[in-house]
Amino acid sequence: MSAAKKNAARGALEYVEDGMVVGLGSGTTTAVFIELLGRRMKEEGISVSGVATSFDSEMLAKKAGIPLIPLERRINLAVDGADLVRKEYVLKGGGGALTREKIVDYAAEKFIVIADEGKKDLEKEYPIVVETVPFSYHYVMGEMEKLGLEPELRVGGKKLGPVVTDNSNFILDCEGEVGVVPEEFEKKLNGIPGVVENGVFSKFWKIILGDEEKSYEF
Repeated sequence: MSAAKKNAARGALEYVEDGMVVGLGSGTTTAVFIELLGRRMKEEGISVSGVATSFDSEMLAKKAGIPLIPLERRINLAVDGADLVRKEYVLKGGGGALTREKIVDYAAEKFIVIADEGKKDLEKEYPIVVETVPFSYHYVMGEMEKLGLEPELRVGGKKLGPVVTDNSNFILDCEGEVGVVPEEFEKKLNGIPGVVENGVFSKFWKIILGDEEKSYEF
């Protein structure tokens, strides 16, 4: 694991307390957090329950010894990664788990975004990811184009046809810019019939980045 990812994960780990229900995000940096959380539980004897946002995070949590519960209790803290980080929003969805991630992250009392500091690079670009019901994906693509976006149906690397999410939906990767007011843009995308969720996350408590030596708030 990279030092930057590990430091970002350690920064979020400081906010985990005994007895918490923690939302476990998806992605490479969150995978490090899950591993470190499991290790801390064993070493310090603290009790933490997790709510997984994807099949991958579920498997990682089980391996780390973190007991999982369904999304039916209050989540005290959610920790999740990001594909691109800005002060006003982050972009997610590279792993296709954006819908469950947003449900868990936004349901939490506090949501911390963790990432290596390379994700804040102003030269870095990342598509706006949209999860859509298969029946309506042609229509949704047309609506995305009206917003100035360039949508493309995500296809599988090791299978024929489109990528199918854990929710049995399709993924659109849309090139373009997030609106001036990210929260309003996020809501506008979700208002399109057929859109299940989008990868613009404008509500969070903290962003913690890691470099080769430390973690820091962005």
